[in-house]
Amino acid sequence: GKLRSNGVVKDCTVHLIVNKNPKVENSHRIEVNVSIVGTTIHASVESPNMYASIDDVGERIARKLVKYKERRLQGWHGGKSMSEDMAQALDELDANEGEGGQEEFTDPEAPEVTKVRSFDLSTPISMEEAIFALDYVDHDFYVYRDDKTDEVNVVYKRNAGGVGLVQPEQ
Repeated sequence: GKLRSNGVVKDCTVHLIVNKNPKVENSHRIEVNVSIVGTTIHASVESPNMYASIDDVGERIARKLVKYKERRLQGWHGGKSMSEDMAQALDELDANEGEGGQEEFTDPEAPEVTKVRSFDLSTPISMEEAIFALDYVDHDFYVYRDDKTDEVNVVYKRNAGGVGLVQPEQ
């Protein structure tokens, strides 16, 4: 399916990666990030053939966009405040997705919340204090309110070493 350029899709990046190591079976990888109003949808596929990877990632992105639309209309992702343009564009994608019936799909691998953590964000602190606090918590991230911007940020321990920062777009 195709989305018209009507302001729903803000940005789309596609990365095609070929691993030249002959021992790697699925050497053709494609990564797609679609930024739509309110979120980013990501999909990646690895296979022995780049054309197959492209076809598969297109189908995955289409399914994820349809799922996002359905959940948004059910009150997830900020409620039923979906704009007319966004709903229409996602409806077109849904119509192009296939001729099958409208069966309700239950994802057996859907994530389930198993623990809830609350953070006191009433007192702003510096990024340096948040990084320091990473050593004293039982997880690899620290949520805090930045003392310079008053925005909620997250510092986290990176798998590759070092510390990462997640902050709102300006």
